[in-house]
Amino acid sequence: MKKESTKQRLERIHTAATNLVSQRDVNSISIYDVAKEAAIAASTVYHHYPNIEALMYRLMEDIFEDFKSVLQNAIVPEKINHWSDINRMIEQGFVTYYNNNPLVQRILLGQHTYASIRHADAQNDLVLAEYVEVIYRRHFVLPELPKDVNIFAIALQVADKVYSMNYRENGSIPPEMAREAITVTEAYLSVYLPKILPRQPLINATH
Repeated sequence: MKKESTKQRLERIHTAATNLVSQRDVNSISIYDVAKEAAIAASTVYHHYPNIEALMYRLMEDIFEDFKSVLQNAIVPEKINHWSDINRMIEQGFVTYYNNNPLVQRILLGQHTYASIRHADAQNDLVLAEYVEVIYRRHFVLPELPKDVNIFAIALQVADKVYSMNYRENGSIPPEMAREAITVTEAYLSVYLPKILPRQPLINATH
């Protein structure tokens, strides 16, 4: 029998952890549960991850990479007529992604005790906000924005608060709450972005 490679073993561990998160409260899952689900020794899991938080953190690293693709795929340039269209597309893209990924729902929107993941999520919002700003500037001429805060990161975090509040209460993101997140983030961004923003010159020629 061919010996399992480290990559294959890690994939088995990650799949087992993902399966467990989709079925149970994330706070109730242990390394031993993951080992049982993966049908490998707990010592093998411990060899790669010192604790369950480290394993969950590793899974979230892949999710954070996915978020960049969510941003890219959410934008339909030919349907952008107002800057609020960008905000709407981004939030709709994230809601679709959340709804299709139980792991993301339970770890990012649910309640857990993993401080490292909360910190990484906040840091990732800053990274995503840079991508978001690039998207806005690609289509519109933006006014001078605050230097001491990133308004796009705050908008992302505000939307997540709305999603999280409803996920914890209902176990899902109801359509009306997805709509409400768009309303709230648009209202916040409109404090800094005028109702009418000039379009970038030659924007049509670049697409």
